[in-house]
Amino acid sequence: MLKGKTIIELKNAVTGEVEKYEDENMVTKAIPDFFSHNIEGLLFNMNGSPNDLNGNMIPLCKNGIGGILLFADPLVEDENVYYAPSANLCTGYASNDVNSTANVMRGSLNLTESMKLDKGYKFVWDFATSQANGTISAVALTHKWGGIGYMGDTYDNTNKRWHMKSMGVDANATIRTAYINAVEVNFTGNYMITIGLNTSNEIVIQKIRKAYRTVGLNDTMIDNQIIIMEENKITPTIFIMSNPSNNSGNYDFFDGKDGYWYGFWHDANSSGNAVVKWIKIKKSDYSFSEGTWTLDNCQLQNAGYRSGYNTWPGRNVQSVLLNGYLYMMAYNKLSVYKINVNNAADVTQIKLGFTSNYSCQSEYYRNTSMYMFVLGDWVCGSDFRIASDDTVYKCANSMPVGYSGTPFFEYGPFYISYGGYDSRSVRRDFFMRTPYLATINNLSTSVIKTADKTMKITYTIEEQ
Repeated sequence: MLKGKTIIELKNAVTGEVEKYEDENMVTKAIPDFFSHNIEGLLFNMNGSPNDLNGNMIPLCKNGIGGILLFADPLVEDENVYYAPSANLCTGYASNDVNSTANVMRGSLNLTESMKLDKGYKFVWDFATSQANGTISAVALTHKWGGIGYMGDTYDNTNKRWHMKSMGVDANATIRTAYINAVEVNFTGNYMITIGLNTSNEIVIQKIRKAYRTVGLNDTMIDNQIIIMEENKITPTIFIMSNPSNNSGNYDFFDGKDGYWYGFWHDANSSGNAVVKWIKIKKSDYSFSEGTWTLDNCQLQNAGYRSGYNTWPGRNVQSVLLNGYLYMMAYNKLSVYKINVNNAADVTQIKLGFTSNYSCQSEYYRNTSMYMFVLGDWVCGSDFRIASDDTVYKCANSMPVGYSGTPFFEYGPFYISYGGYDSRSVRRDFFMRTPYLATINNLSTSVIKTADKTMKITYTIEEQ
């Protein structure tokens, strides 16, 4: 059992007056789940691809527990909820080192006063008068990389994830198509759902067995075969290609997480109205409805891209669906449109405040790309993140997502994706989302940090 205590000291830089606040924390399941949620054995060494826990996660202090996050609002005190909601403003953060940048959100570890204890660790973080100003109602210990830039800022946009492993295996076109068409993963049920349009204008929905959490007697953890548990086909009349044999179009399919799958099709328009074809498929019986939206005076990028069914499959993830809303990039990249999937009259233009690079991580011969993704309740692009209340945060331009060509599928602190490389292989990428809440400490009294005060946070965590 772990127990932690926080002491926050605010010192007036002019008068020397000190305010002191002391509180105790609760411990979440973030660290236990890291070691127990071993998806498809990816925490093991496989095919000569090592996974270096030592120095990245172990020893826990100052690695898996090596950073601190400060929040404006109290956090939910639930051991199973170890990521803060996006609408809770992160006031500041710090890692296990000295901040050498001009980032005013980030403090520094006091290397002199921080020390290893017999049964734990004493962290001491210092924040200058210019750093972490605002209201602090909760503090949490986190991974050392989570304390560098939280979910991304203008100085760092890569450390919100740990790219733990990338695996590739040669596979035939049918198998590659199944993985690249993945839209839903059920980790505890050990299956994934793939949806794609074939060359007969049929939407093919497959339920494919995967050894995510339970290994059968004949299962393999290598992605060069598939076991189709169930296959269904539906025949739309609107959501179709004019030339199905070509099998390419600016569309994608999504898991609504509301009992339905959705498909959206839009060819980028630089002027006039956006015309979006849509389809809504009920998971329980495969019944569907379809239609067309006309969004007045909206200029949008492509909804996505699919091609090469059972030949040379390709996919671009260019839009995302979250909590009943489709997020699509504006054609001029100055804003993101948020569209209610069940009421197209409910459209919000979220202005970014800058022209997004809207970039993906591309490599020669790559046939899958990701431009936008969801993590928790964040909508992210290469240089922005959007909270659930539509607040936009500008980030350094970076899209370090490996070979990802599907949405991210989250399970505990981990997420995975599938993709492709050239005409032969299936790629699987395994990540950890680093800004978890290893501990939660809701302060009995909120702290107001202002530009005339320095702040010292002493956080002691010990085994009992």
